[in-house]
Amino acid sequence: MRFLLHQNNRWVLMLCMKKIDWLSLDGKSLRVFLTVMEVGTITGAADKLGITQSAVSHTVEKLREVVGDPLFIRSGRTVSPTSYSYQMAEKVERILGEMKSLVQTSSFSPLESEIDLVIAANDFQSSLLMPRFYEQVKGKLKRFSLEVISPQVPTVELLREKKCDLGITGFRPDSADIMQRPLFPMNTVVFYDPTMRDAPKDMEDYLHSGHIGLSFLRRFKGGVDDTLESRGHPRRVEISVPNFSSFATYLRGTDMLATLPVLMRLTEMRDFAFAPLPFPFSAGKMNMIWHQSYQEDEQHKWLRKEMIEVVHSFPEK
Repeated sequence: MRFLLHQNNRWVLMLCMKKIDWLSLDGKSLRVFLTVMEVGTITGAADKLGITQSAVSHTVEKLREVVGDPLFIRSGRTVSPTSYSYQMAEKVERILGEMKSLVQTSSFSPLESEIDLVIAANDFQSSLLMPRFYEQVKGKLKRFSLEVISPQVPTVELLREKKCDLGITGFRPDSADIMQRPLFPMNTVVFYDPTMRDAPKDMEDYLHSGHIGLSFLRRFKGGVDDTLESRGHPRRVEISVPNFSSFATYLRGTDMLATLPVLMRLTEMRDFAFAPLPFPFSAGKMNMIWHQSYQEDEQHKWLRKEMIEVVHSFPEK
């Protein structure tokens, strides 16, 4: 390795086995270097930067040790850059520009953007939201592709592992790194085939009817069955299906009941009649969730805003 020895106002390069740590370079030191290059004096650089002359001198000394070159040679009251300084200055300007870009908020222009978006949502959320969301967004972007993955319940691991960009779920994750925004209340009604029966007259009629239920909801507390059982009134579930899209097939042509979000009247349950539940029940809210690493991302914020606009376009929820 080289090091610099100052003798009689001259910098002399000498060999040294000391290992130089190039990671000790920092943006402030590089800015001092460029300023000295620009003004040609240590004092002038100090005045322009608003720091002391000794601070500039100390920084230049540090840079000399790291890069192994005198950088500046004193010439009267001014300093003259070495040939290496001229080579270094071009690189330093580029490096400082890139460092600055790291903290600048990038401007997001939808019409110039190409986005490949992955959303985790079960079949109810997918049928209800995704066609509307796609139509809402695609005309505002240069290019847009949407992939929907359909776990029964989107997990925080999908977001943490970047397997999806957004999740839509009726369950609120209790994780500090997962952000969430309520989309709409999960108002619940009872659907039935009007060609086969009337709406349940009362609680007794509701309980004595056959029901279609969701099999995966048995793993979670707070659903319709938990509410009824806590009051000593379990319902009779005759068929359990794995997803929301199966309800229409099993309900059609029967006198059974299906207790579902009222917004399903806009999708799979559009051909069925529905009535209020004969007991008080709150299923909470449907939530949009994302990882905190996307919280301030301009593109992601724009997509979340578009999703909220889609929800606001729904009829009474």
